[in-house]
Amino acid sequence: MATNDAPVLPPVRLRLPARSTEPEILDGEGVSPSDLERSLQAMAAVNRCLGGVRSILGPLVSTAESLDRPITLLDVGTGNGALPRALAEALSRRGLTLEWIGMDLSHQVLQMARQAGEQCPVADEPNGHQPALAGEDDRLLQGDGLALPFADSSVDVIVSSLTLHHLSDTEAAGFLRELSRVAGLRVLVSDLERHPVHYAGARMLGTTLWRRDPITRIDGPLSVLRSYTRAELANLAGAGEFERVEVRRHFPFRLLLDGVPA
Repeated sequence: MATNDAPVLPPVRLRLPARSTEPEILDGEGVSPSDLERSLQAMAAVNRCLGGVRSILGPLVSTAESLDRPITLLDVGTGNGALPRALAEALSRRGLTLEWIGMDLSHQVLQMARQAGEQCPVADEPNGHQPALAGEDDRLLQGDGLALPFADSSVDVIVSSLTLHHLSDTEAAGFLRELSRVAGLRVLVSDLERHPVHYAGARMLGTTLWRRDPITRIDGPLSVLRSYTRAELANLAGAGEFERVEVRRHFPFRLLLDGVPA
C-alpha cells in the first residue's frame, strides 16, 4: 500500500472501539526502503521505551536462571533485530548467556536487521568468549510464523513483540499454536493493548513525535486499533497448546501473554 493510499484514522472517542481489520501501510507494497527503516526504528523505540523489552525480560531471566546451560530463544517477527539483541545484552549483564535466532517474513526487513547488526558489537559471554551464534547471518532467518521451520519443542523460549496485531483472528490462533508447538519451556508474546486512552495518545504522537514519519504516524494509531484487549487475548490464548497461560498488563498499555507449552 502506498502512503498516499493510507487509511483514514477514525476520531478519538471515549468508547472502546471494536478491533480494526484495516491493513497497516507496513503490511502492504510500495513502502520505500528509507520509510521502512524509519518505521522499524520507531517500533524498536516503542519496544525499548514503552514496555516491550521490560515485559519480556523478567520471565526470560527467571527461565534462564533455572537452566545450567545457555538458553535458546527464537524471536518471531524480529524486525531489525533490536529486541533479541537487547535481551542478550541484558542477560549477559546478569552473567547469563542467550543464544538467539531472529525470524521475519520479509527478506528486505532481514537485510536491514543484518545491517543494524553490523553496527552493534556482539556482547561477550560471561566467560569472555564470543557467543556460539556470533554471526548475524547465522542468527537471522526468513520464515513464516504460521509455519515455523523448527521441530517440536526445539527452542527453549519463543518471544514475539508487536507482531500479533498484524494478524487476523484466525491467523493469530494459528500463530499461537505454532509458538506453543516449537517452544520447549515458555512462550512470551508482547503486544499493545487496545484502549481509547492509548489510541488518543498514539494519535497525539502521530501529530508530534511521528509527524515526519509517513508510515508510523498512521500505523502507530492503527496498531492500537488492531490490537486486542486483555480479555480478548486471554480468550485467544486458548488456541495455543499451553499447560498454563496468563495475560498480564504492563504499563503503559502493554499486554504480555506468558504461556508454558503442554
